[in-house]
Amino acid sequence: MKKYLIGCLMIFVAGHASAQISIDSVVDMENVTVKGFESNSKIKAVPASISVISKKDFQQVSTFSMLPAFNMIPGVRMEERSPGSYRLSMRGSLLRSPFGVRNVKIYLNDFMLTDAGGNTYINLLDISGIEKAEVIKGPAGSLYGAGTGGAILLSTPSFMNDQSLDTSAFHIALSGGSYGTANEQVRYRFQSKNFTSVLSQVHNQSDGYRQQSRLRKDNIQYAFKSQSNAKISTEGIVLLSDLFYQTPGGLNPAQFAANPRQARPATQVLPSAIEQHASVRNRTALVGFTNTYTLSDRWKTVTSFTTSFTSFINPFITQFEKRTESNIGLRTKLIYEKNNAAWPLQWVTGAEVQRGNYKIDSSGNNKGVTDGNSVVDRVAAKQLFAFSQLSLTPVRFIKIQTGLSVNAYDYQLERIKGLPNVNNVPIKFNPQVLPRIALMFDPISFLGLYLQFNKGYSAPTIAEIRPSAGGIYAGLQAEYGWNKELGIKLSAIHNRLSWVASVFDFRLKDAIVRQVNGNGAEYFMNAGSTIQKGFESQLELVIVHKSNEKGLHYLKVDQSATLNNFLFKDYDIAGNNFDGKKMTGVPNKVIGLNIDAAYFHGFYTTLNFNYVGKLPLNDGNTATAEDYRIWRLKTGLKKQIKRKQFDFFILLDNIGNEKYSLGNDLNAFGSRYYNCAPGRTVAAGVNIDF
Repeated sequence: MKKYLIGCLMIFVAGHASAQISIDSVVDMENVTVKGFESNSKIKAVPASISVISKKDFQQVSTFSMLPAFNMIPGVRMEERSPGSYRLSMRGSLLRSPFGVRNVKIYLNDFMLTDAGGNTYINLLDISGIEKAEVIKGPAGSLYGAGTGGAILLSTPSFMNDQSLDTSAFHIALSGGSYGTANEQVRYRFQSKNFTSVLSQVHNQSDGYRQQSRLRKDNIQYAFKSQSNAKISTEGIVLLSDLFYQTPGGLNPAQFAANPRQARPATQVLPSAIEQHASVRNRTALVGFTNTYTLSDRWKTVTSFTTSFTSFINPFITQFEKRTESNIGLRTKLIYEKNNAAWPLQWVTGAEVQRGNYKIDSSGNNKGVTDGNSVVDRVAAKQLFAFSQLSLTPVRFIKIQTGLSVNAYDYQLERIKGLPNVNNVPIKFNPQVLPRIALMFDPISFLGLYLQFNKGYSAPTIAEIRPSAGGIYAGLQAEYGWNKELGIKLSAIHNRLSWVASVFDFRLKDAIVRQVNGNGAEYFMNAGSTIQKGFESQLELVIVHKSNEKGLHYLKVDQSATLNNFLFKDYDIAGNNFDGKKMTGVPNKVIGLNIDAAYFHGFYTTLNFNYVGKLPLNDGNTATAEDYRIWRLKTGLKKQIKRKQFDFFILLDNIGNEKYSLGNDLNAFGSRYYNCAPGRTVAAGVNIDF
């Protein structure tokens, strides 16, 4: 903590020095407008902890992965157990996410990516199709429903603001690098006065750093926006994704030390990951439409429809799982805004409903094919919530946001093959009311203080009620908790300096936790409570910003810090009491640093650093993952040649060749915790726009 504060002070002083040297160059720092909590205002005016990842941030230190950008956000941790297998946690929500994304609600524009069963396939997306990500940390259920971790609002590229007529543009990106990595992207944009559309095709592949970690992903995405008249606009999206990746499995400490690149080896009772062809195949189609209708200068409606279909096949060490999933959802909201008044106010009210139908077939795995001994279940999931929020500004320097939602969640489960017989078992959870009240106080233009008090809850997902091994855990209850938060937002030195920091105290009850039996099969249970206290800080400083391109004409530093003190309370499993133990899978400290420079007529360099502190690997805290430090560098040249814009670049990842696990298997049987991340990698590529 002391070292962090000293570092902040040094950067602050450097900013003052730079401002004195080149005060004539006033920086127009990005006035970021956010949609979170329907604010549609500058980020510093929103009484919530919201971080923004821009398109540039996504592409600064990676050609295809969104992981480095998310890990620069304080309070957020993205992991990758094998290429393409992402996990995402916000303020400790990783406790119940062995794979995938749970306990975080994710939208793409107004389309629902999180399905009715509580899961999100964020690994189907490609960073080239994302213009911006707004990360709302902490419970956001008053407007976005179930989830104690938070919400993420993704946006696709939009060119509607460019009113030039009958324009079109091609974008081509090619890159390749270590371990057989190759990426290719083609994008075509068409635009007229009232219509714009973007069609993109993406291919990613890699042989992988470890044995049994090959990846291949193909995406086609079409997005459009039509403005038929001043009152009506329509947006749509079609996403087709075909993802395949191998899963090498976890290693115990001895195996990790001896050869971190090996796949999980065979034991006396279980075959190896290679023998079992452990892998995941996900084919998904998603379609969405949004209609915005302006009723008057103060009233408008926004209605979004989303549907998706997924075929999921997953042979792993002990089991072979096949799933077919179909989801349909509708979100509608009525918005009233009165801005030109003594008391500006906004009222948003609406509802969201989703239904999902899932057929889950679990059997034994016989060297990559099913052994035919299937247990097949049908699961229907329904969730419905209504929400309402009022935002008002009674005086210039005070903004109040207050809202609540009423949530209903239930499952219907039927076993159609296998024993024991299960016939239409209803699994219902008590309706939950999720309130939020937040206050922003900014008496001076460059400084604002906010506080918020809100409740979150999260029902068990389908993967927890009915795990892949075939059991049924109908007794699981929803987890819930209250969050208290205080934050500061500062902008100074002619908009060169931006600092956002917050402290929070979140108390989770009936925590859902993952356990693993002797056969390696996972199951979930409610196991008590957690006390989650933390400090988050994000600092941005533009040191140099000049209009000409001679010498160093742009230099920006971003620095983030997360300090966690997450503990178990009233936490008991099978007679073992873990009161006071550190929360599994949560590092005690995370520090990020990003330096972005542009110089000499088109040259640029980005240096990225990420430090992750020690974290406990099991509930008893008897095993710990060591801290690690990752350096990344991207440098390149942007040049216009015959009306074509070229971007040539070289990218280095894990420059120090750090040996670390970026996706630990928590509470793993046999201490198989570790999934080693790639060592030093090199990539090169080119982006062409014309």
